[in-house]
Amino acid sequence: MGEWRRRRAKTVASSSASASAIDKPTLAGMLIAVGIVYGDLGTSPIYAPKALMLAQGGTLDRFQVLGSLSLVFWFMLLVVTIKYVCVAMSADNDGEGGVFALFAAVRRYWKPSAVIAMIGAAAFLADSVFTPAVSITSAVEGLASIPAIGDSSYWSQELSIMLSIAIIIVLFLVQHAGTNRLGSLFGPVMTIWFLFIGVIGVIGITADWTVLQALDPTIGIRFLFSDENKAGVALMGSVFLALTGAEALYSDMGHVGRSNIRASWPLVNIALMCSYFGQGAWMLSGHTVTATDAAPFFQIIPSNIRPLGVLLALLAGVIASQALISGAFTLAASADGLGWMPRLNMRYPGVNKGQIYIPSVCATLTVLTVLVVLYFKSSSAMEAAYGLALTIAMLMVTVLLFQFLWRIRGRHIMAVVMCTLFLAVELLFLSASAVKFMEGGYITAIIWALVFGLFHICSRGSLLEGSDLGHVPVDELEHILAVSTSDKRRDLIADNLVYLTPDPAMREIEKDIAVSMIHRRAHVYWVVTVRQTERPYERSWKVASAGTGLHRVVISLGYKEPQFYLRQYMRAIMADMLSRGEIERIEPQWPKLATRNERLGLGSVRYVLMHRIVSPESKLPESDRTLLRTYQWIKRVISRPVEWFGLETNDPIIDTVPVWGGGEQDLSMQRS
Repeated sequence: MGEWRRRRAKTVASSSASASAIDKPTLAGMLIAVGIVYGDLGTSPIYAPKALMLAQGGTLDRFQVLGSLSLVFWFMLLVVTIKYVCVAMSADNDGEGGVFALFAAVRRYWKPSAVIAMIGAAAFLADSVFTPAVSITSAVEGLASIPAIGDSSYWSQELSIMLSIAIIIVLFLVQHAGTNRLGSLFGPVMTIWFLFIGVIGVIGITADWTVLQALDPTIGIRFLFSDENKAGVALMGSVFLALTGAEALYSDMGHVGRSNIRASWPLVNIALMCSYFGQGAWMLSGHTVTATDAAPFFQIIPSNIRPLGVLLALLAGVIASQALISGAFTLAASADGLGWMPRLNMRYPGVNKGQIYIPSVCATLTVLTVLVVLYFKSSSAMEAAYGLALTIAMLMVTVLLFQFLWRIRGRHIMAVVMCTLFLAVELLFLSASAVKFMEGGYITAIIWALVFGLFHICSRGSLLEGSDLGHVPVDELEHILAVSTSDKRRDLIADNLVYLTPDPAMREIEKDIAVSMIHRRAHVYWVVTVRQTERPYERSWKVASAGTGLHRVVISLGYKEPQFYLRQYMRAIMADMLSRGEIERIEPQWPKLATRNERLGLGSVRYVLMHRIVSPESKLPESDRTLLRTYQWIKRVISRPVEWFGLETNDPIIDTVPVWGGGEQDLSMQRS
């Protein structure tokens, strides 16, 4: 086992080295990275400085301003630049980043990694609810900073909420069409946004250059532990708002490339710091902010171009929300492949690799986001709940990152030093978020608990479904089928019958499937398992054949490859086996009406799905019976089985079979 691990580590290192050699930054790649990766980080200057001011009562003296800015600057350097850009991005899984990429890399070596990944993924999905709510609501509230709107009798906070909800609903409604055309605008729009906030920030800094004294790290530390910090450790919750988006930066590495993120980050970081320090110079002049006032970000923009700033902020908020929504779809698809969610009805609306649309996830996010906006009624009220989910996600990444550096890369000193530092910082952020738990953090906890509960129920339920299945050896079943198919009285259902099962055994077949085969006549029988692998874009298969009439196939798909294209995968497998003489050519009975499979000589194909239900006489313990029934109810609610693999137009056969039998009792009857 030790030798195998050393070979695996060497393979990972060599593949990462070759990927690094190929991964070169380009202007186009950097532009795409700016549009996709930095949306959440880029909108933080809208609401984070206001949160820092409100944490101190709405007005800050010089020490409070410089101390707050110092904390933002140095924690941005530590968390975003050092942890994610420098360290975490070097811990990739074939170029992919994020909690699932780390989990896929370490799950063979560390069993608790599944629970850690579940917690992190659930927190990321909870964050996907709050990002559109906070980003869009804070941008819409900026309309109040325009005198013609804010001074109007028609403007109110209720109107702001209504506009925010309308934009959120439209954003989610257009997801089904894909984002190919709009996506091409993300890079230029976000580039203009960062240039705009950078220039406005520099103009603000020139009004009071002494704000740059905040670059001294000792000011931030002294302020955090001083009596002048009215918020205490809870201040770190407001500082953390400036770092939201760091996790998305790492998760999106596979889309835009490590080098493009590393090359573009210094420019983006400079623009962000200019915006924060420009607002800090405005604070030094003694301005006061209340919860209902427009954010300092809008107030430092000259009034003649303020409408442009509000428009750009709204566009940046929409782009930030879109990035998190797309990330939620990708994460849900990965959880689906791991068996942590019920099979989801997925659609692939775009031509871009990996673009996914999941109707059930989209509808759930829409409802939860609208409810969050209605409940909190302002962006400042949401901030207490916003940071908690992301802090939990960051903590889980740190734990998995330690395992990756220790077990895969063998960098023990680096793993201990770096991850201890990151863990200490994130626990500080978590304690700050916990202080505000009753101010809204409990909403995040509820959403996280629901998602984590879903992961647990589906993971355990899928294991229970397949843990009490009898098996028949493939060779023995092939002999039985050879005898049964000689019965001329039975009609041919299809040339090929494809049975889908999660059971990975190659030389055995479940008894339920064997019985179904005996009662259905076909030229060729296939038993197919689709499994998810550690590599993001793998497509491979293997087969064990018993003669030419029975084939056991396992299809291995990367966790970013769609299972929706099962028919296309099977066509490719059958065509390959036909070309090698492993299956016989089947001529179509009616050539003019033949399908593509029949024209290729593969014959007609029908799929059989096994629908398992809990038998009333099951011997399953009551707790597991309840969990299994809950799991099956969730599956029925979310999607139909035929949609999981894109079989809606294939007229699949659904076989209903009991799960966990064996508890039947003999009952006496009286004959009359």
